[in-house]
Amino acid sequence: MAEEIQNKVDVRGKKPPEPNIILKDALESADIGALIEVTGDKMASRSVQRFVRMRGHETVSVEDGEDFFTMVVKKVAGTGDLPLDCILIKD
Repeated sequence: MAEEIQNKVDVRGKKPPEPNIILKDALESADIGALIEVTGDKMASRSVQRFVRMRGHETVSVEDGEDFFTMVVKKVAGTGDLPLDCILIKD
């Protein structure tokens, strides 16, 4: 990956919607265009992917391990004004 990861977020052991809230905080403090790597339990994968899509950010890559996933998210401009209920997605 040519661009450098600005922040790594480990949400393993957290149950939805907590991974989304932690990622939201990381995205809010990141610069536009920044890459954030998220590592979490498989059970949170779909919720986090949906959160990223609904907030208008870009999923750069997703890797699935045996019991975890790692996703790289790119912060996109103009996505901070969506309602908080986008975070409260449960599968």
